[in-house]
Amino acid sequence: MNSDSKDDNHQIVSDYFYLINKKDMQRLLNLFTDDCVIFEPFSKNQQQLYDNGRDKTHLKGKSEIESFFYIVMMASDGLQYLIEFIDDAIDTNEVEPDDIFCSPPPSIVSVLATFYGKTEGHELKERLKFHVVPRKNHVSVNIKEKYYQNSKEIKTLWIQFCSPESTN
Repeated sequence: MNSDSKDDNHQIVSDYFYLINKKDMQRLLNLFTDDCVIFEPFSKNQQQLYDNGRDKTHLKGKSEIESFFYIVMMASDGLQYLIEFIDDAIDTNEVEPDDIFCSPPPSIVSVLATFYGKTEGHELKERLKFHVVPRKNHVSVNIKEKYYQNSKEIKTLWIQFCSPESTN
């Protein structure tokens, strides 16, 4: 992956956190493909997507992720966050078979996010893994513009809680 592509991938992930913090739902949804999937540990609705013995809670499509993001925006209100891009091997159990052989190959961006509460010592760590793909028919516009579009989209997002000792 060339450095421009890496920078683009990191930018869309940074934009994800920025737009949640700004509570800008329309531009946040615009970061995702129409057929996006989010695997998240918060919902009680368990759905089995892969037949490998691992339960996956997932949301599919923009209408399902929109409801989830309203809750995320409400829960993160007033929290500070720090994101750290990390090198992480691709777990092929999490990538759909068609994606492994697609051209160009999928870009996986892994992040360790730490959210700080209003009281000192209260923090939550999550590992997020973004599957970033080129946007079809993209129009380059700056994030400050009314209709933000990036050259990349998020196809899949995996969210996992981390215990403090697992992040060292």
